[in-house]
Amino acid sequence: MKKEQILDMIGEAPEAYVADAKQPKRRIPKKWKWLSGIAAVLVLIMLFNTPAIPMIVTAKAVSKPTASRRLEHDDFYTAESFDREAFEQMTAEREAILSRAIPSLASFTAGCAQTAIGGTDAVNRLFSPVNAYIGLAMTGELVSGQTQTQILDALGAPTTDDLRAYVSTVWEEVERERGGEICSIANSLWLDRDITYVQKTMDDLAYHYYASVYEGDLGSSRTERDITAWMQNNTRGMITKRQPSGIPPEDQLLTLASAIFFQSKWRDEFRASENTTAPFHAADGDIKCTFMNKKEAHMYYFWEEDFGAVAMGLKNGSTMWFILPDADKTVDDVLDDSAYTDVITQSEFRSEESTNSRYMKVNLSVPQFDVSSSIDLKEALQNMGVTDVFDPQLSDFSASVVSETEVPPYIAAVRQNVRVKIDEKGVTAAAYIEIPGAGAGAPPDEVIDFILDRPFVFAVTKSYVPLFVGVVNTPG
Repeated sequence: MKKEQILDMIGEAPEAYVADAKQPKRRIPKKWKWLSGIAAVLVLIMLFNTPAIPMIVTAKAVSKPTASRRLEHDDFYTAESFDREAFEQMTAEREAILSRAIPSLASFTAGCAQTAIGGTDAVNRLFSPVNAYIGLAMTGELVSGQTQTQILDALGAPTTDDLRAYVSTVWEEVERERGGEICSIANSLWLDRDITYVQKTMDDLAYHYYASVYEGDLGSSRTERDITAWMQNNTRGMITKRQPSGIPPEDQLLTLASAIFFQSKWRDEFRASENTTAPFHAADGDIKCTFMNKKEAHMYYFWEEDFGAVAMGLKNGSTMWFILPDADKTVDDVLDDSAYTDVITQSEFRSEESTNSRYMKVNLSVPQFDVSSSIDLKEALQNMGVTDVFDPQLSDFSASVVSETEVPPYIAAVRQNVRVKIDEKGVTAAAYIEIPGAGAGAPPDEVIDFILDRPFVFAVTKSYVPLFVGVVNTPG
């Protein structure tokens, strides 16, 4: 057996927990084993309701999440009066946390994107920033010492308490289901029955990350069926197959998972009757594409030194951003500067004094696309200073498991697969992660043409939280 250990991550959404579990007494056998985990994100932006496919999950719960701690406006009504003071205090506290969390997410997004999705070629590259952020944050709960410090620095959190507040508040802000409009984030941890774990760490994950923690015989057919059933239940049947971890069943000890499910439609749908066929100027030559068009649509137009951008709203309050490099610039010029993340997270445009945005009429032309990519975020994270967790000689997982292995557990890869599709009705996207045209000048006063007929950047955000960021070099 190779002397290496892996912690992966796979994104799926959790289901309701079963009964509370007791602290296990078993210890890791003294033979050398891999610490593995698949951490994946599953993000789905769908057009229509998909019926749930209920399947039984038999694994024992170690710790279970609470219901959302976010209080809605109606929660402050009593039989006699409305507690306005308490509601306003809660709102102010949440806004204060989000005002720190969103810039951290924006910085993390910019740091990863430079390495992970850049490239002036014919390859499309996409990733889910919020999923990678939460997955790395959960990993930060499992480690100690310098390993944890590097993760906190990369995530822009001064302390673990700050990081917990960031993640839980973002989760509570994004989590919504009203009618057919859905956006939810779910997290989980699966433990092999042959490890001794730290119960407090598991409880912290359940409370602060709303994570489900299960125990089972990882690698066995029964537990594999459980994880697959959990995935299918919480993706409403949209994802039915999981990628194999590539780790021998007897060597699997831990699986960490985070997921997003998102369903929405455009607020103002495109009309198929207005579609046109025109060339898209890709790096390897022009290709014919179907373009969706809006004439003199009222929307905000944003501009920075290397790009212009417009935003289209979705019915659940989310936004899809289209970011077009200037004629003499490339997508790499956009990604090499954090200005675009300031735009999509509204860091620079919340003030009425902003001079780089204008509500105006836009002639918008967007190619239909169905693009996908597979990327490894390991290099991007290493460039951001997260190094020890990838080194078996330096990684420290003592906060979560009592290990008697020859080599300390470490992360071997952070792989993410993403697919995004848009058409006249809305956006459809899926992501799977393993932790195995205008310029810089102001626009004219009346109408601007914004034609996405060359490589561009897009993003999907909700409440300024970046769910997806991608580069479309070749619409497909």
